[in-house]
Amino acid sequence: MFERAFVGRAAELAALTTTFAGPDAPWLLLVDGPAGIGKSRLIAEFIHVARCRVLVVTGTEDAQPQPHYLADDIVEQVSERAGAGAAPPWYPASGVTPDSRDRTDLARHVRRALGAVETLLVVDDAQWADPESLRLLTFLIRNRPAREFRLLLAFRDGGCPPSIARLVRAPQVRTVHVRVPPFTEADVDGLLPGEEPGRRARLFTASHGNPLYLTLLAGLPDRELDRALHGEEPGLASNDFAALDRTIRAELAQLPDTERLVAQAIAVCGLPPDLELVCSTAALTDVVVAAAVDGLVRRGVVSVGDGAVTFAHPLIRTAAYRVCGQGWVAMAHRRAALALRARGASMPSRARHLEHALLGADELAGAELRLAAEQVLADAPAASARWLSAAARIAPATDDPLADALALGRAQLLSGEAARAGETLEPAAATAGGHQLEALLLSARCARMLGRVDRARALLAHGATLPRRPGDGPVQLELAILEMQDHQDSEGRARLSALFDSDAIDDPAVRAAATALRCLGLLADARVADAAHLYEPCGLAFDQLTDAALREVVHAAPTFGWCAYFLDRDADGLRHVDRAIAVSRRFGRSYALAELHTVRAYSLAKLGRLTDAIAAADEATDAATTFHYPDLVSFAGALKLRTLQLTAAPEAVAAQWHVISALPRPSMRWWRQVVETTLADTARIVLDSTPPEDRPGPLYPTHLSRAARAAIATGDLASAATLVTRAEAAADPRGSWASPSPKWSVDGLGSQIGAAASARADYAAAVGDIAAAAAAAEVAIAAFERAGMVVNRAQAELFAGAIAGRNGDFARATSLFASARAAFVDTGAVRLLDEVTTAQRRLAGAQRVGAPTALTGREREVAELAAHGHTNKAIAAHLYLSPRTVEDHLGRVLRKLGLTGRAGIARKLGELDAADPSA
Repeated sequence: MFERAFVGRAAELAALTTTFAGPDAPWLLLVDGPAGIGKSRLIAEFIHVARCRVLVVTGTEDAQPQPHYLADDIVEQVSERAGAGAAPPWYPASGVTPDSRDRTDLARHVRRALGAVETLLVVDDAQWADPESLRLLTFLIRNRPAREFRLLLAFRDGGCPPSIARLVRAPQVRTVHVRVPPFTEADVDGLLPGEEPGRRARLFTASHGNPLYLTLLAGLPDRELDRALHGEEPGLASNDFAALDRTIRAELAQLPDTERLVAQAIAVCGLPPDLELVCSTAALTDVVVAAAVDGLVRRGVVSVGDGAVTFAHPLIRTAAYRVCGQGWVAMAHRRAALALRARGASMPSRARHLEHALLGADELAGAELRLAAEQVLADAPAASARWLSAAARIAPATDDPLADALALGRAQLLSGEAARAGETLEPAAATAGGHQLEALLLSARCARMLGRVDRARALLAHGATLPRRPGDGPVQLELAILEMQDHQDSEGRARLSALFDSDAIDDPAVRAAATALRCLGLLADARVADAAHLYEPCGLAFDQLTDAALREVVHAAPTFGWCAYFLDRDADGLRHVDRAIAVSRRFGRSYALAELHTVRAYSLAKLGRLTDAIAAADEATDAATTFHYPDLVSFAGALKLRTLQLTAAPEAVAAQWHVISALPRPSMRWWRQVVETTLADTARIVLDSTPPEDRPGPLYPTHLSRAARAAIATGDLASAATLVTRAEAAADPRGSWASPSPKWSVDGLGSQIGAAASARADYAAAVGDIAAAAAAAEVAIAAFERAGMVVNRAQAELFAGAIAGRNGDFARATSLFASARAAFVDTGAVRLLDEVTTAQRRLAGAQRVGAPTALTGREREVAELAAHGHTNKAIAAHLYLSPRTVEDHLGRVLRKLGLTGRAGIARKLGELDAADPSA
């Protein structure tokens, strides 16, 4: 556990420090709040700023039976501060119980000693004060030692001793009462600045704003944090609870025996139990249990309401469970299971005790565990897997062991344990029979998640040879998904067609998922119009599914999300993806989260919600890592890399580039292409000079456009021209690009038309055709606006503004720059703001009166050498200049000639020579 910073208590500290304002200020300071709320931390900060002698004593429960133990501590501290080495003569000898006269004399002497100098006496945890010490404290309250004396009493909720509570109302006792409140979300941000924002918000909610609970929860690994908050049994031998053991568990261990035993029984019961179940679990009578519960309520450990007993916080339940011995806890779970069986409770409620009961051979318990596992598979697959494993241990199946293996493998896969699921499913996948097809399918999914592509392909090939069976529509659907992901397009389409012709398509969930897969197949074949026509009924079909129905095909929801992404329907796609994420979490379909968060990240980035996109990419990476889905780690990471280019410092971009570059490339073709293109673009190098593979698809124009830009960057304008033309044709197959005044197809995808138009603008600028560059930039702006791609639209506006400035339209350029800057600020694309600033400065320079237009002699020399393809370094060596000077000269040349790159220098020099007869 770490040292807590002092945050969120400014008002409470101020209320205490104002007591030093003067002699008439309050002098009895009462501080209260629940356990762990930070009373002692507040007092420590107050002591640090106090301008007087401070004496501090602390009450403890185990010392409460000792007479005048707090009074002893007060006297000892007074003596130490006075320089005396032993107790003062007026203090009773050790072992002597003073009579009433002696006690009165003691109180008077203590009062006199405390009044000798300005003193603050602090009594922390005053609820544990012994009766004799309380008499001393009440005497000091009735008889204030001096006008400069202050007494601070801190106690838990409801722990103010009655004798002191009565005195607080006395008129001569000027009191300030400070109740320490829970932390706010801003306080938690200050206390845990190093935590990821999403986890920090979760910790705040889970801690109820209690600083102790907050720091304890923050110290837990995510797995144990989830178990604590979900009420699952913690590992008794786990080493992840050291801080909890030092605090809450240690305090519970000091409870009176009966109260501790009842707290342990309540913890074993799990869900808030009634007293009858607590009695059975603890093996105690109702009278004894009721008395113990009353004691626990007084201590703030539990509360009673709605017929059940509830711990004040899940962490207290975790600590109480860890107080138990392993043998005792096993027998307690057995007693609870028997009690629940006797009252006919639900199978899941019995199973959560049976799995911990250390049972021997028990056919009845095994049957209960299997039935419970089947009931919770959809909602809690991890629990289902544990219960099936326990059932196999105490009552192995004899009639159909392969059915048990299939059920266990299915539960393990749904809970994200792909490696274990693959091992469990192996016998069923290798044995002919009614279970083989599903076992092969699930095994293939396990292999795919683990990155074993060849193994998945072999399993699918075997499954495809098996005859179809009634009711296997979901199985056939998953086979089609995996076949299409594995580039077996013809096989996947054939399986989809057969599925649409079968009775299985009558299932609304199967129909919605199959329609989404067919829509994505059309996009893969570049049949954009057909896919767009199918999108609306597909979205309606998903909308009409109940959450329970969507749960069964939630693995197909990313397919529909990608359809929305490719068709520029990102906002609608996000609505469906967010619902699918909620359903996956609610019903334990965690294996689907990695791809759902990935498509969410790509859609958010496309819409310019860059911060949200990075957060979604991180969630996708976490889920893909947890569930061993390596393809998605690099695919989601590539999106984060491209987004960081717009939002983060170069060091962060470089670090992410190295992370993604070291990862294996995805096996899915278009995922791999996205990763490789992103790495190449970010590194500003061309890893492969050949254009993208000639495979149609929804992103084909974008890939061609990026390849064209790479060719422009290397000066290969011939290749760039070919790639730009291909990109235009792919984005708008009707050929409107070729007309002198192209009218862009409203049916074309704005994202792809915008990408191709941007590449055309770059190429036109490189060859000096400013008019064509301006026209293409305007097309890009309109296309990206239609697609909702805010950042891309702003980048096109920045380019168009630069072109307008060169044409002398300074008002238009200024307007475009302002629009681009506003978009970059709104989306968080801060790294692009520098480009706007540079463009604005160039525009201002171009507007200066008398700006030179002719090249100087040295600029002409540099221009001619550059036009012949010499590098800056070679020019510098030839002219005996520094490379930096050459770079400055070349920049002025390009600005004067109205160029953005070297490609048009030769043509411009020719134009200048033709216009000047003396040249």
